[in-house]
Formats: sequence, structure tokens, C-alpha cells
Amino acid sequence: MRIFGLTLALIALTFTTLGSNPAQAQAWVSYVSMQDQFAQWFPAEPTVETVEWIDENDDVRPARKYSAERRGATYTLYAVDYSEAPFTIMRGSVAHTATKYRHLGEVTYDAYAQLDRIEGHQLQITTPEGRRIYFAEFLHDNILYVLDANMPPRAAPPLQFQQSMQILDRDGVRVRYTQEGERILRTDDLAEGLGGAEIGGCILEGTSDQYICPEGETPTP
Repeated sequence: MRIFGLTLALIALTFTTLGSNPAQAQAWVSYVSMQDQFAQWFPAEPTVETVEWIDENDDVRPARKYSAERRGATYTLYAVDYSEAPFTIMRGSVAHTATKYRHLGEVTYDAYAQLDRIEGHQLQITTPEGRRIYFAEFLHDNILYVLDANMPPRAAPPLQFQQSMQILDRDGVRVRYTQEGERILRTDDLAEGLGGAEIGGCILEGTSDQYICPEGETPTP
């Protein structure tokens, strides 16, 4: 099956059995991928598939597709590896992907977006069948992240899916930047968040000279 030039090869399929408790059935899953460096809420444990993503030069880029369904809606996150792509192709991947999505129907929202000051783009599209697609994408560390929530007609916007994504570094810590493009490290970016790995010792708060340390520890120069 090909979607936007994607050839999908199934790796693993996870079935989630909902309990009889309605509250339990409504619970979302906090999912962390250290391989693709993100944390994201899904309505159930996502299916993970390998994906061949076709770039604007019709070259294949390796990727993974994470998806889950609930009540007729499909929630998908693509993580596309552009590390071997030419710089111009990697930088142009955001514009190229948005252009492909615009062809799916009537675009009702089309704007620049940012996630923790990581640049990207956002679209809302109504398909000819009346479904709503809520699309967002962000490019960081040679990975293009594409969020695609495909909703039934008259369904509520997928706010929990749209607003929960975090991009992580290789230690599992949330990535944030200042307006000047400098990395911010904050205490709430550690393990108590969506699953980032705990880091011991002191960290520098933003771009200031103030260190935040666990009790009994001192900054290391």
C-alpha cells in the first residue's frame, strides 16, 4: 500500500484490550520512543511499522509509522530519517510534505507552527468525504516528525494528541530552545514528564548562570 509515496512494511502489531471500567477504556497511553527521540500520547498502544518515505527527489528515506485508532479516528506519527539526505532536501522536507497534504482536500487552516521553538507547519483539511485531518510537522536533528489525526465528521478536535508531543534528546530529556536558538534545560524536563530519562547532577537553567542541583550536590565547573 502506498500513501504519499510511502511503502508500508509491517513490523509489529499490538492489540489493546479495553477493560470493563469506562474510565480505564478512555485512558490514553504515554508512549516514548528513544529510537526516534519523541514522547507522545496515543489513545492506545500504537502499532509500529517500517515506512519508505519518498522525498521530493523521489528518493527513499527510512522512517517509522506509529498509529492507533479510537472511535473511527486514526492517530498517526511518522518519524522520517533525513540524516543521509542532501542538506537542501532535508531543509525542504517541511514544505514538501505540507504541499502533499494540501492535495487531500479543502485546506481550512495553513500556518507556521513551533514546538518548544522547533520550527514546523500546521494544516487543517476537510476531505471530500467530510473527514477532518489535523496535521502538524516539525524538523529536528535530521528527523522529520509528522503528526496526522484523521477524524470522523463532527468529531471534536484531537487536542490531547496535538498538544502532547515532546521531542527528546539522546538521554530522553525534552528539547526546548530560546528565541535565540540556545538549548534550555529545566527540572521539569526530566523523568517526571512523559518518560524522559533521569539525569543526575546539576543542570544549567536556560541561558543564565544559575545551576539547579539536587539536595546536597554542588555544580561541577
